[in-house]
Amino acid sequence: MASRDARIALVGATGTVGSQIAELIGERDLPYSELKLFARDSSGRVVEAGERRLPVAHFNGAQDLSAFDVAFLAVQRNVAAEIIEAQPGPTLIDLSAATVTPPGAVAMVAPGLTAREQITPFGPGQIFAVPHPAAQLIATILQTLGSDGFAAASIMLSASAAGHQGVSDLFQQSADLLNARLDLDDEPQVAFNVFPAPGTRELARAFAAQIGVLGVDSSQLVLDIVHVPVFHGSGVALFLPAGEARMDEVRMEWAERLRSTPGLILVANDSGTGFVDAVGHDGAITRISLDTAGAAIWCSFDAARLAALTAVWIAETLSEKPVSR
Repeated sequence: MASRDARIALVGATGTVGSQIAELIGERDLPYSELKLFARDSSGRVVEAGERRLPVAHFNGAQDLSAFDVAFLAVQRNVAAEIIEAQPGPTLIDLSAATVTPPGAVAMVAPGLTAREQITPFGPGQIFAVPHPAAQLIATILQTLGSDGFAAASIMLSASAAGHQGVSDLFQQSADLLNARLDLDDEPQVAFNVFPAPGTRELARAFAAQIGVLGVDSSQLVLDIVHVPVFHGSGVALFLPAGEARMDEVRMEWAERLRSTPGLILVANDSGTGFVDAVGHDGAITRISLDTAGAAIWCSFDAARLAALTAVWIAETLSEKPVSR
């Protein structure tokens, strides 16, 4: 078959990240000959893809994807794993990989960290994994500043990191607590609380492994992950020691490097650097504070938006190459 635009499927189109992917496909004019949206519970819903409103079809299983060239998997890990194991045929862009240590046989890639030449053309059974936006962001900053020594980062995840259910739980608990009727039973308190959830140590190890796979040394990186009581947006606080360099000598250089890095929006003061300020932005709002001890870098970002951007970037890169099936 001669070169042509790809047939694209999106599984999980009604979810937080899936709806962002559909929106970006329309906004960025990703070329396709067909775009079909799937969800487990479609219920006759429609999702906006740019100026188009597309119906969402019920997803029955991996066999629904056999006619497509590329499929976005914006679904939970267990659902994505079933699809991957079935090998339905199209190139798969797996967003569920953001929470796991990268499998050895899967290419984990990201803009600014992976050369476009490393992304090979469409081929049956190919899998591209999307890293967690926090891991991608930390890798980008460390690479930008040329840091290969000790670094420490605290990652703050909002309720939306757990999808619609996480947002719903925070809303309900907040309302119950304010009305003095909160009854948790065995549930963790997410309202008005900052806490490391079960599994965050394993998640931190997975993030460190993702940073390494993206080509940045993470052997001296200390990561901590906590959940914070906000609905949307996420944050990273990163500390880099000064080492033998004098901060006054590198102050302007580091700031200029961050300012010129795609995906970062460097600001000069504290205004507009909150979680809410980052929602909907295509970059991470970044502030750097330097002193004799080193640099403290604060980033707030829309995790769903950044994950969707990376996934669509992969598809855009693949679309530059011939499709022949």
